[in-house]
Amino acid sequence: MQPQKDSSSSPRRQRRGPAYFFFYFLFSPDTYRILTGTIAAIILTPRLLPVDRTGMGRYVLFIMIVVVGWAVTGVPARWISQRLQKLFKSS
Repeated sequence: MQPQKDSSSSPRRQRRGPAYFFFYFLFSPDTYRILTGTIAAIILTPRLLPVDRTGMGRYVLFIMIVVVGWAVTGVPARWISQRLQKLFKSS
C-alpha cells in the first residue's frame, strides 16, 4: 500500500496563455536583437552583393548579417527591454 501524496505540497502547474507569451517576447532582449539583425540583413544584403551572385551566396550573406546584427545589438536590446519593463511595472 502506497502512501497518498498531499495535494498541497505538490507544485502547481501554471497555465500560460497568449498574454504570457506576448509579454515574454515583448520584454525579451533577444526579440529586439533578432529583429534588428533581420532588418539590417534585409536592407544591407542587396546593397552588398553584386547582381551576378548565386542564390546560395545571397543566403549565406543574409545569415551572416543577421548573426552580426544580433551580436552587435546586445546592449541596446537590453536597454530597450529594461525600459519597457519599467514602463509596464510603473503603470
